[in-house]
Amino acid sequence: MPKNRVINSQSFHEGRVVLYQLEGRPRQKWLCRIKVPNGNGYIYRGTGTSEFYEARKFADSIFDELKYRVRSGQAITAFDFKRLLNEFEASYPTEAASETRAARIFEFLHLYALPYFSKNRLTELNEHEIIKFFDWRRHNYKKKPPTNATIASEISNFTVFADWCYRRGYFKKRLEIDRPSLVENRRPHFDDKDWAKLTRFLREWVKEGKNKSGPIYRDRLMLTNYVLVLANTGIRVGEARGLKWSDIDTFVGDDEKENVVLQVRGKTGNREVVARTNAVKDYLKRIWDLRFEELSGKPPLNEAIFCHKDGTPIQSFKKGFNSLIKEAGVEFDGHGQRRVIYSLRHTYATFRLHEGVNHFTLARNMGTSVKMLESFYGHTSNRAMASELTKTRDKGRHKLPWE
Repeated sequence: MPKNRVINSQSFHEGRVVLYQLEGRPRQKWLCRIKVPNGNGYIYRGTGTSEFYEARKFADSIFDELKYRVRSGQAITAFDFKRLLNEFEASYPTEAASETRAARIFEFLHLYALPYFSKNRLTELNEHEIIKFFDWRRHNYKKKPPTNATIASEISNFTVFADWCYRRGYFKKRLEIDRPSLVENRRPHFDDKDWAKLTRFLREWVKEGKNKSGPIYRDRLMLTNYVLVLANTGIRVGEARGLKWSDIDTFVGDDEKENVVLQVRGKTGNREVVARTNAVKDYLKRIWDLRFEELSGKPPLNEAIFCHKDGTPIQSFKKGFNSLIKEAGVEFDGHGQRRVIYSLRHTYATFRLHEGVNHFTLARNMGTSVKMLESFYGHTSNRAMASELTKTRDKGRHKLPWE
């Protein structure tokens, strides 16, 4: 037992589990000492509570876990990842195919594996814990989310380390680290609740901007409508950058519903994009009105829609968008992933799938493949697979506000 004076103690399981309180401890929280089953030595834990029955439940759960580990042949002492990593670094360079390869492995292990396994103390390293690590890794990064290729490369790096541990006798068996299906690389998007929260914020944010300097109001107005257009069309950032007034059109289908169409140019070539709602025309009209005021007349039809005051295209909204969602309180999704501008495209895809648009039609509208949609948005509900973005033939077009 510890040298500090014990003021209260009780034992259970034939003396193998002891709960005790020490003199001078704050709030007299219970501590426990557990005899290692079928072995030598003890394990000491703090129960975190001054309530006896809660402490007893905690101690019993630890004791039961230790018995299970002994029966199943698992280790019961803490796994020292840092010590193994230091030994690995000292010996592996002589085994590596190249210094560059060794350096990449060390960098990855220090940057991600060491912080994770140091924080999450383990009694052993197994396939299950490695899967948990790479799930954590997907959502934790320095600059941008890791791609599938990056995760696959890092699994390869980790496998080298795990094999070295096995050859040195630190693991009882060679770990079989499966490449994750990589299907679960869900891309952060806005759910209904956070999207409503963001749009409410945008309305007040732009209103407040009117009372500030000219550049602030302009920046807010431009970013707000950029966000709304991307979230309701699913176009890529690069496609939005190249969007011109001459690329906007409308048509009326058999259902007498007006549709907004955008002609975009991107990495998959040229295509027509049908907007989710004809409210997109209103979002664009706000920018048109802004440019009309700045130019004292109509802007050229070949001018970039998302442009600076001098008419040059805005190259990036990244900084403004990141500040916006942080201020609006929607920076992270429900899985803890940080949202980015591309989350607007992912939001469009998720909403459309929930609304019953079939994969083929949506993939064509977004300039992607059905396989890609199923890979990244397979978690969405497909309740009405027969629905389409538009089932109508072109019955004419409405005159646009800027014509």
